[in-house]
Amino acid sequence: MARLRQRLFPNPGFYGWRVVGICFLCTALTSPGQSFVLSLYIDPLMADLGMSRVGISSLYALCTLAAAACLPVVGGWADRFPARRYLPTVLILLGGAILFLASVQGVVMLALAFFALRLLGQGSVSLGTLTVTVRWFRRYRGRALALVTLGFAAGELVFPGAIYWLTERFGWRGSLLVIGALYLFLFPPLVWRIVREPRAGDGAPDGEDAEAARRSGYVERPDPGFSRAEALQRPVFWGMLACMAVVPLVITAVVFHQVAIFASMGWATVLVPIAFAGFALGGVVGTYGTGLLLERIPVRFGVPISMSFVLAAFLSLLLPLAAAPAAILYGTLLGLCAGSTGATNELVWPDYFGIQAVGALKGVVNAVRNGATAAGPPLAALLVTDIGLFTWSFVLFAALCATAAVVGAFLKPPEAVGGR
Repeated sequence: MARLRQRLFPNPGFYGWRVVGICFLCTALTSPGQSFVLSLYIDPLMADLGMSRVGISSLYALCTLAAAACLPVVGGWADRFPARRYLPTVLILLGGAILFLASVQGVVMLALAFFALRLLGQGSVSLGTLTVTVRWFRRYRGRALALVTLGFAAGELVFPGAIYWLTERFGWRGSLLVIGALYLFLFPPLVWRIVREPRAGDGAPDGEDAEAARRSGYVERPDPGFSRAEALQRPVFWGMLACMAVVPLVITAVVFHQVAIFASMGWATVLVPIAFAGFALGGVVGTYGTGLLLERIPVRFGVPISMSFVLAAFLSLLLPLAAAPAAILYGTLLGLCAGSTGATNELVWPDYFGIQAVGALKGVVNAVRNGATAAGPPLAALLVTDIGLFTWSFVLFAALCATAAVVGAFLKPPEAVGGR
């Protein structure tokens, strides 16, 4: 057991693992800006504001696109500002956005709330956690970033049940008030106290000296050192980005319409939290397993691995299973896809292009990926059949995933500019 623990978490006294822990928490705290939480408020928002499903889906898409357009600028801020200032500030602003959503009374207010939540929760926090983590780790970057990314699974496990519980007692607006208060007063001081950049004597990266790493057989590849402008000139960047944008589009679409999809399958809506538990468990296994694996094989193979899980999820809908096990299997396979994709997406950009401008570059990546999430819900809504089935959506999404799996497997790292 001690050997296994040492293998999974080397150098446990290294301060970088504390930073990973607080970044894990920050990742979990992005949940109110993610589709799986916002989807739980869609029906009451439609009822209170008199909006149709296509209308609120389209508004959500436009706000997500607007927020995504801001992320390249935010990524530059994440590169320049210390994480100790950047992350608490974003969490405070996110808390304010949650409170604003609780007060919406019209379409304009809802649009502003969606914009703020998507900008801060879905995009800005992860830029800060990435930039600080890659400065602490190199050899163990795969597992470090995987642990940070596991925060998404933790949020998926905790937030749906907590929101159902809070909504039953305080109503949907009251649940948002409680959550927003925690973001304003509890989480920012905790993050500020723990997170920081590496200092002289910390032993970063990885907490071990170079000689010990060489004795273990580790060969460090020079950091590619691309600037954002240089990276954007490489065709492999855009090819990989297209592959990385497929899963956000697909997962957001099926999660946003999860209640309607469950109804079309004849599954009770009470199975949604149970399926999310499977989603969260699959996310944990997919994220950490893929992070460890991609320390040993080329990162590009994370693309076909993740796509295979979402294809399996769609195929599972054809199995003759009872509702509860079918929902759990479906949710778990989607979670494996989301987890493995998250680990691959965190690793591929610093691995291919270096950490010199990783925040600014990831801002572009997040802008496109978040834009893809905007396209998913209205696309799925438009493809719903007259009797409420999502068959054509699943066919289209499966084709996109299969194409990305093949393309991604052949996208090798670029040669550094100027022979670096």
